[in-house]
Amino acid sequence: MKQNLKFTAYIFAILAILHFGQNYILQFLTGLNQWLIAHFGGVVTYLKLFLILFWALGITYPLWKRNFKHSVAFRFFIILLIPAVLYAWSLRMQMLPMYNLAKERGEKVGKVYVNDPTLGYKHLPNSTGYRLLGFRDIIIYHDENGNRVPQGYKHTGKRPLVLFLGCSVSYGDAVFADSTFAYLLSQKLGGDYINAATSGYGLSQMVLKAEELIPKLKPDYVVTQYTSWLAHRSMGQYQNFLGGTFPIPYFSDQGLEPPVFTPNGLKIPLADFKATPRNIWDFTKFYIRVAPVLIYEDVMEMVVKVKTLFGMTPPPTTDELKVEEIGYGRIADLCEKNGSEMFIWTTGTGFGYRTKLPPSLVYDRKIPVIYADTALINRHNIKDGDRYGRLYGHWYKPNGTDSVMADGHPNPYAHEIIANEMYRVIKGDSAVAADSTALLGLKKIASAPKK
Repeated sequence: MKQNLKFTAYIFAILAILHFGQNYILQFLTGLNQWLIAHFGGVVTYLKLFLILFWALGITYPLWKRNFKHSVAFRFFIILLIPAVLYAWSLRMQMLPMYNLAKERGEKVGKVYVNDPTLGYKHLPNSTGYRLLGFRDIIIYHDENGNRVPQGYKHTGKRPLVLFLGCSVSYGDAVFADSTFAYLLSQKLGGDYINAATSGYGLSQMVLKAEELIPKLKPDYVVTQYTSWLAHRSMGQYQNFLGGTFPIPYFSDQGLEPPVFTPNGLKIPLADFKATPRNIWDFTKFYIRVAPVLIYEDVMEMVVKVKTLFGMTPPPTTDELKVEEIGYGRIADLCEKNGSEMFIWTTGTGFGYRTKLPPSLVYDRKIPVIYADTALINRHNIKDGDRYGRLYGHWYKPNGTDSVMADGHPNPYAHEIIANEMYRVIKGDSAVAADSTALLGLKKIASAPKK
């Protein structure tokens, strides 16, 4: 008994020091390592949890001492108990953002994205979802092939057919589908379109979509997005998702690689928990359903690390220029082989002028480039980044007086500018005037009060 009391006193003394002196400890370590400071709060929490478990095992040791000495299985159980509890706690921390999202918007997130063994993830065909923008929802629809369309849109197959490849900027995140430049350009050209862009996609997924669709559809034009992050996204094996991760196709030094294991990180039952009461039992049920997904991801990531260590799985490349040359080159080869004309367009790069493209695209292949940022800047003689952001992004008034940015993706007016510039380059016109609807949108944006 005396020994247990002394042991308890030691443990709780250390816990008290960590609990009440945590801020002083963090301040003391500030000059040692910035990374440690950024993560130390979590480390202290786990250390306190470890000490509590260690204390519990210590004071109960007389009860299970006999089994520990005579049973190998029991010894393994005791040795693994603490790391198992700590890992279970880490899963809880990963699930909290998912659980909160389920309670806040579970019924509106919908089943829009599903995992795919080739692309990592894709849109579910004929799906409907919602995108919160400020205080309102943008409703999104996908056709029978999972491509974004306005509600009720029917593909006619009429020429010219335009295929769009890219990420959320090309997809039209934060605007309705009939305000996207993909839809507007197809209307100007008088034909049909396929918007195969997807939020979060990188160059690797764009190449795979091109290889799937260009030989089958043989589009007249392939409008391909160029921004620096498209290559960066394809230089990693995983994509984050609400605290979890799942694998995506990526570029190694050998070329384009498939996902390192079969992804399933999107099997999160958010909608099932929207209307349930928020309590410990409800979160426990959520935990039981989600934990297998996260455990699968963690186990497979460890397997991949081992396989990479032994040369069985190629690591991602660090050569961004090589990624761009291979990726855009493969799309260009497909266009040339199938009689499609390829255009590269740039935007979303912030306040600045012409983006520097890979020399092999600009000089060797002579692919026409559409500089949408430059079009916006030149049209309004923009001199600073604040003015650029106000014309390009989404703004709203949460308190009725001050205007704040709700989203940095192109707003409807910016989409109109982009569509006009695309039309000008594709048709070879020297100038294309903006529609009156676009000018009306500009007046509304320009009249908003500054931050």
